[in-house]
Amino acid sequence: MKRRAFFPYRLFRWFLSQQIVFSVLLLAGVAVYLLIWINNSGHDPEAIADGRQMVITTAVASIIIYILVSIWMARRFFVPLGRLIEKTRRLSEQPLEGDDAAGEMKFNEPGEWFELERALNNLGRDLHNKTIRLSREKTELRAIVTAVSEAVLAVGTDKRMLFYNPQFAFLFDLRHAAPDAHISEVLRSADVLEVYTDALESGMPARREVQLTLAKERVPRDFQLSVAPLKKKHNREVYGAVGILHDITELKRAERIRIDFVGNVSHELRTPLTTINGYVQTMIADAAKGRMDQAQEFLSIVGQNVTRLKSLLEDLLDLSSLESGKDLSMEMVRVQELTESVLKQVPAAGHQMTIEYRFDEVWGDAKRLEQVLRNLLENAIRYVPKGGHIEVHWDYSNDGNKRLRVKDNGPGIAPEHQARLFERFYRVDEGRSRDTGGTGIGLSLVKHIMQRHGGRVWVTSQLGRGSEFGCEFPA
Repeated sequence: MKRRAFFPYRLFRWFLSQQIVFSVLLLAGVAVYLLIWINNSGHDPEAIADGRQMVITTAVASIIIYILVSIWMARRFFVPLGRLIEKTRRLSEQPLEGDDAAGEMKFNEPGEWFELERALNNLGRDLHNKTIRLSREKTELRAIVTAVSEAVLAVGTDKRMLFYNPQFAFLFDLRHAAPDAHISEVLRSADVLEVYTDALESGMPARREVQLTLAKERVPRDFQLSVAPLKKKHNREVYGAVGILHDITELKRAERIRIDFVGNVSHELRTPLTTINGYVQTMIADAAKGRMDQAQEFLSIVGQNVTRLKSLLEDLLDLSSLESGKDLSMEMVRVQELTESVLKQVPAAGHQMTIEYRFDEVWGDAKRLEQVLRNLLENAIRYVPKGGHIEVHWDYSNDGNKRLRVKDNGPGIAPEHQARLFERFYRVDEGRSRDTGGTGIGLSLVKHIMQRHGGRVWVTSQLGRGSEFGCEFPA
């Protein structure tokens, strides 16, 4: 349904009333003058009466004609004005609907009205196009900010939130926060507040590593906070700042692991090499003096350390081979044969053994699965006192996947160590581990082998109640 055209009635009434008053006063004055002139003209009374009647009739007729002409002229004058007012309202209220009134222009209207309406139409088209472009850019920007996996937060000069993306809301649980909450109410960190303050005051980007505790976590996470000022285009005035929180927790953890790995490898290699060098130097000195009575003992110790070095290097090569993506020789492996083969390599050494088979075969690389079971059994035998109980279970998980579990009743492992047990060279008791001959890479090998099989590993343990190491194979 077409909307009724707007007409400026108030202005029309004002203009028309002014015209009527002016015309009535003017014609009344002329009529009075004519009547006075007729009365003083010296004509006979009948001629004077006819003259008066003619003047009054002419005055009334002139007033009526003048009013009609004024109405027609006023309407002709104000219709374009009403259309322009209506057009202006429509542009301000609904800029996205565009300008559909371009055809209303009429060349027979006063030229200035036509020029004004054409300029307004051009302005409306420009506003329409700019509004569409800004709306599209805003939608694209919102989509980009939403798709960014990092947390984004923008604040004003008063350090209250302007906008944030869903990732920020998820990480810091803003369900109960006010839309314009102060940054200190959301991120309770003096470092974060200081970085935003620096960017707002200096007008330059700022960056710093900060630690923040997420809503659903207790342990702080490491973030790289990058803040850039928001400036007005026309005068470069700073009106806010936007910051991006890059989660670098895993990078920091990987860096710590790398540093620990280099240090541990150096230490593991230096210890046996120092021992070998010491005994070799002693043997050289004894040989120069002709004393060879302890040579056999020294050579035995040197041989043990050489064997330890060889075992360490073989484990490192195995890890490198697994990480390089070398193909596995996958086949159906009979679990009973594999278990009996490992038990021959790793004697129970006075421990009680319980073995359970719930299935006969598992899909995997026989050599690698033998490494998995051997490392788990060696750890159990190494840490469980003699006479302790060790269980090996080949059974099913609740999801129906096949799994291997090695359980013992040893001293158990403290909770703070369990998350890092599968890191290279990580030791719960470094002194005792080295004394018992472990390289510190066994559990890391187990994790990598299971990952290459598409499975997973886990550990559950309580101090004084033993430990259970598990490996689950995909269905």
